[in-house]
Amino acid sequence: MKHAIMYHGSQQVIKLPEFGKGNPNNDYGLGFYMSQNSNLAGEWAVIHTNKDGYINEYELDYRSLSVLKLDALPIESWISVLMSNRKGTFNEINLERMHKFIAKFGIDLSSYDVVEGWRADDAFFSFIEDFLSVGLSLERMREAMTFGDLGLQVCLKSEKSFKNINYIKSCKAEASQYYGTAISRDRKARKKYWDMKQKTKGTLIIDIIGRD
Repeated sequence: MKHAIMYHGSQQVIKLPEFGKGNPNNDYGLGFYMSQNSNLAGEWAVIHTNKDGYINEYELDYRSLSVLKLDALPIESWISVLMSNRKGTFNEINLERMHKFIAKFGIDLSSYDVVEGWRADDAFFSFIEDFLSVGLSLERMREAMTFGDLGLQVCLKSEKSFKNINYIKSCKAEASQYYGTAISRDRKARKKYWDMKQKTKGTLIIDIIGRD
C-alpha cells in the first residue's frame, strides 16, 4: 500500500497536524491518531463533549515510512505498549507485575514512523487492570478485543511521517448522529465482558512473569 485515506475526529478543523502535540498518555504515546473508518472518527470527534465536531480527511503517503503493525504481532506486544503509555491506578503488586510484563514484551516505538494496531477505549483498559489482578486470562483478553468493534487506528509518530500527510477536507460530525453510537458501543463491550469474565481460565499473568 502506497497511499491510504485516513480520518481524524476532533472538535476542530485540522488542516495541518503538528508534530509534537497531543496527549502522551494515548495508546501508542504522543502522536497524531487516525482511522480508515470515517464513522469511528466521527465518534472520536464527539465522545468527550457530546457536541458537534469535525471529521478531518487526509491522504497518507506510506512510501519511505517505517511502519509497525501491532495487530500482526502477538497480543502480548500490544498489551505491553498500552501499559507503557496509558495511565491507570495500580496498587504496588499490580505495578510490579506491569513492569515485569513490559520488560518481557515491551517494544521501543522510537524507531518507527507509523504505528498501526487495535484501538483501546477506557473499557478495554479496565480489562488490562483485571489481567494484572489475575482476574482475566490472556486467552480471554484476546476474546475481549472483539468487543465493541473498536477497529484499527493509525498513529503518526515521527516528524518525517507528518510530512507525508496531506489534508483533503473536513465535514461536520454531528453529536446527534455519533454520540449515541459511541456510548452504545462502550456499553455493549462492557456487558459482553462481564458475561465472559466468570469463565476466565487459561494463561494468567503470574504464569507468564512468575509468582510474586
